Amino acid sequence: MFRNILKPVRIVANLVGMMLFVQVILGGSTTVLGFPVIYHLIWGVLSFAVLIVATVLAAREYGSKSTLFKVGIAATVDFVVQGVLGLSALSLGSGTLVVVHLTNGFLVAVFVTYLISFADSADKASTTLHPQTPTVSPGTMRALSGRS
Repeated sequence: MFRNILKPVRIVANLVGMMLFVQVILGGSTTVLGFPVIYHLIWGVLSFAVLIVATVLAAREYGSKSTLFKVGIAATVDFVVQGVLGLSALSLGSGTLVVVHLTNGFLVAVFVTYLISFADSADKASTTLHPQTPTVSPGTMRALSGRS
């Protein structure tokens, strides 16, 4: 009955993935279509905040030695590098930095894809190891219910 309920870390990790997808669209729209860069910046800060939340949830749920937490830390560090590259490209007006920023964006996407993958597999493994439904056989249930 409760097996389909997702853990918060899995929900937030998937949210980070969706937000990163929107971030790439906003960055491309800024570069190619001339949209104001402020939307890309604001969404980037929000995406970074949600990534931090996902990493903290991973640490709470699976511990600081878990692969999920380590991937969250790697994604967070790379996101900081991505922010520095983006702000440098913006302030210096360097096309080269824009290309490096874009290329590093793919690396962030890989980290976040792994984050989602590990969150999904950890949640599924946890559900398998700790089922939410009783594990008592039906015959035992009838015997127990007959005692009252």
